[in-house]
Amino acid sequence: MFDFTINGILNASLPKVFEAFTRPELLIRWSAPGNLSVSQFHSHCVAGGNYQMVVQSADGFQQTVVGTYQDIQHNSSLSFTWRWEDTNDISKVEINFSEKENGATNIRLSQRGFKREQDMHQQQYSWLACFEKLALVLKDAEQSLPVELEKYFASQAAAQL
Repeated sequence: MFDFTINGILNASLPKVFEAFTRPELLIRWSAPGNLSVSQFHSHCVAGGNYQMVVQSADGFQQTVVGTYQDIQHNSSLSFTWRWEDTNDISKVEINFSEKENGATNIRLSQRGFKREQDMHQQQYSWLACFEKLALVLKDAEQSLPVELEKYFASQAAAQL
């Protein structure tokens, strides 16, 4: 089996970074590498809940990743399974977050259980490319959402608790 770990620092507060991984309206903006985009995202972000994300290229080619949230510790950690829908290869993603003194956030992402080294390298590259987008999304997230949207997302989060 093959594994990788990415350690990094994001110039945003811990709550903002954690939200970027759990709020669909933020997640869809950064979770596809390069010129790919997320065309669909469905999730029930609670331990035992499932997610499905459709990643699409400019020419319309789509791939779907599915998984199950295994553990969610608010502003601390996430773990979930990861499987491309057209394979039986399941890996596990673990993400740990910690706040730095300067208000930035340390992030440590590990993905384990790849059967092929090539698949592991491709996924590692994809995460790195996604994190480049994430840094831009977090910068944009400093601008607040309209009050109606904030109320809606707050009510959705409360309903999931």
